[in-house]
Amino acid sequence: MTGRAAEPSGGVHAGAGSRRPQPPAALLWGLLELFVLAGFVVAQPVLDVIGKAPDFFVFHRTGRGEILALVALIVVAPPVLLWLPEVAALLVAGERGRRAVHLVLLAGLFAVLALEVGKKLTPLRGRRLVLAALVAGALGALAYAIWPVVKLWLRYLAPAPLVFAMLFATTSPSSTLLLPSGSQGRATVPVRTDPARPLPPVVMVFFDEFPLQSLLDSHGRVDTRVYPNFARLAAGSTWYRNATGIAGFTPTALPAMLTGRYPDKSRRSAAPVAQIYPDNLFTMFGHDYDLDVSETVTELCPPARCGQTGSRSGFATVARQTAQLYRNIASPVDVPQDPASIGERPSQTTGSQGATALFGNLGKDQAQRVDRFVAGIGASGSRPTLYFLHVLMPHAPWKHLPDGRVYADPVGRPVTKAGLWPEALTRLNHERHLLQLAYTDRLLGELLGRLRAVGLYDKALVVVTADHGSAFSPAVKSRQLGDGTAPTLVWVPLFIKAPGQTKGRIDDRNWEHVDLLPTVADMAGLTVPWKVDGFSETGPPRRLRSDKWWYEDPEGRRVVPGPPNFRRVLGGVTDTLVRAHQNGDKGFYQFGDTAGWVYRTLGQVGRVGGATLAARMKEWARFRTVTPGARRVPAMVVGQLSSRVPPGATVVVTVNDTIAGTGGLYPAAEG
Repeated sequence: MTGRAAEPSGGVHAGAGSRRPQPPAALLWGLLELFVLAGFVVAQPVLDVIGKAPDFFVFHRTGRGEILALVALIVVAPPVLLWLPEVAALLVAGERGRRAVHLVLLAGLFAVLALEVGKKLTPLRGRRLVLAALVAGALGALAYAIWPVVKLWLRYLAPAPLVFAMLFATTSPSSTLLLPSGSQGRATVPVRTDPARPLPPVVMVFFDEFPLQSLLDSHGRVDTRVYPNFARLAAGSTWYRNATGIAGFTPTALPAMLTGRYPDKSRRSAAPVAQIYPDNLFTMFGHDYDLDVSETVTELCPPARCGQTGSRSGFATVARQTAQLYRNIASPVDVPQDPASIGERPSQTTGSQGATALFGNLGKDQAQRVDRFVAGIGASGSRPTLYFLHVLMPHAPWKHLPDGRVYADPVGRPVTKAGLWPEALTRLNHERHLLQLAYTDRLLGELLGRLRAVGLYDKALVVVTADHGSAFSPAVKSRQLGDGTAPTLVWVPLFIKAPGQTKGRIDDRNWEHVDLLPTVADMAGLTVPWKVDGFSETGPPRRLRSDKWWYEDPEGRRVVPGPPNFRRVLGGVTDTLVRAHQNGDKGFYQFGDTAGWVYRTLGQVGRVGGATLAARMKEWARFRTVTPGARRVPAMVVGQLSSRVPPGATVVVTVNDTIAGTGGLYPAAEG
């Protein structure tokens, strides 16, 4: 018989006893195998990382539907995109070409999987890891081609990517953004201690990166000449002078302050949002108060009551940054795999300290935020109002002079490989912090003036404090204990003016910021309806220990000696480190060891100089036309010397033969 019998259009081949599927069926099996392997290579590691960081979604204001769409994209898109070349190969080169492309794709996926596993289990990095992964990928593809059991197991594992997605949606920390909170619906209704007594208006202002020591003179008093508004507040309120923060990281510190609970290791990666912390100041006071709340890096007030802290980034941005995250995961070198690090985050944190969420307000003009908050304060209506502002002042970036003028920072944030600022810049930054704190005092004056103007100050409960301080040491990061940083990092200002209070007093009991919520509730006439770790500090002191608890991360409590560090705090800075107490705003520029040089002539100081050196000034064009009264002035002079200078040399800047400032030198470093 001549010729060939026609093959059936589907099923199996009619001749030679072959059981190989026809190309359409083989193509679908190929998609399934890519789906499984891509699930282990892409979906599992990405969902694992973003599942541990709900702050990634909160930062971008990603809704429930968008999160689910992103999960679907992570699980489905990679295998489909890899599958398209197979489809093209089938159309161009037939089944044999498709099989060849499929084998190459599997080899690539096996190689990436080997790279990811090798980075976790071996010390190999860089080219050596890539070479080992390529060998492993080739062996994986060879095993697939030779042993049918490999193909069989790939198909048995078909549900795995769906399991990864299910675990993300039901058990990961990010699932709290998808599922109803188990705490929702639980009664957080406070009990009024005296129903016949009207509830007072409450005004709370949280500053940030604000050491108490920066306010004080060498006698441990708020320096009236330097910070008149803080001094005026202290003179009419209770100043808890021995108050300390809980953590150097706002997303850890703020929830502790507003819930009355110490950080919990179970919330190590939790976003500082109402879904995670449903029992907090706002959900409690919201039963009896109107809420006027402006948060910065938290969203503890439910958005339905207070609006959203940040603004949506859009799904495309979230997807693009997720792709960047995967590039980090699949890199042959160590790259941070924290999705929050892709967005904005504080310039320094120590280790993995939990959620870094809701940084949409970091780039906003903080002075304008204060102005908007102050303008919104009015006389009480039928219900009292809780006014709350968390503002990043005198927090870096330091750009304000005491009178409110701003200056550019030509230095930026140069750091060494250890993440530390050079010593000369650390000293300079301390001086810039004090300049900005003087402007912060002016902002406080605007707030107090508004409260008096609308008739709220006398009858309101007013709280002014900060979540943590800042360390100014070249040896450790600014939010890290060590090298004697506790006095400026842990101790913070705390002033509470009770309704009707006119006379100030100092209270040096051992206050920790978990005491804030129970104290404010007690003074307002409410009882906190959940268990708290802090105490109401309106009566006799209840904390018997003298040391301080500090959390560098939610499960890393440090014990800080209280009395010796408190004594250092009371040593102040306004008349020692700078001459502000002596000379007002001009004294802020008289800083450190060379404070006595400033405002003197070179002749009065003595011999200054040596061999002529050349310098390249940064942004020197800023000085060609200077308007001293303008809002922006070139107050910071930066340059690079082209000649070698003696160790420990000091730069002296003169204006019209008078020393106007001094500065330090540091070696140029990459970045």
